[in-house]
Amino acid sequence: MESPREVIDRYLNPGEIFFGGSTFRVRTLLGSCVSIILWHPTRQIGGMCHYLLPTPAELHSANTHKYGVDAFTFFLSEIKKHRSSPKEFYAKIFGGSNMFLHEEREILKDKSSSQVGTRNADFAKKILEENQIKIISEDVGGSLSRKVYFSVWDGEVWVEKK
Repeated sequence: MESPREVIDRYLNPGEIFFGGSTFRVRTLLGSCVSIILWHPTRQIGGMCHYLLPTPAELHSANTHKYGVDAFTFFLSEIKKHRSSPKEFYAKIFGGSNMFLHEEREILKDKSSSQVGTRNADFAKKILEENQIKIISEDVGGSLSRKVYFSVWDGEVWVEKK
């Protein structure tokens, strides 16, 4: 599919999220964080999130999208607003690098031996499966950062690893 005449570019910082229509291209830069990209193939709507951790270590305000659980709740509300069902969407998952093992252990309250990037990627796979959303592509793990570009009009995603 051809790109629209006017493309609106959006950049997501950590903890930000986007959901919209076919005139948008969304991009972000990931390390241990994960982006879930959702796309509806017939309606050309979709979204991208950039979350830092799967869930909060303690009670928090839900006015943030830095946790995967909150970002996905936002996706579900947007899907409902657009009168769609989650299983009508395709998903792509990116990020989850394990770049800073020693630093990551310091921020984890439970001192888990599990790496943050791995936990982020595992969360994405689990929540998508629970909501019957088919994962059609993923590029997770490793030790490199990723620049991710998503064009909503055709569902295409480009990744640059560094």
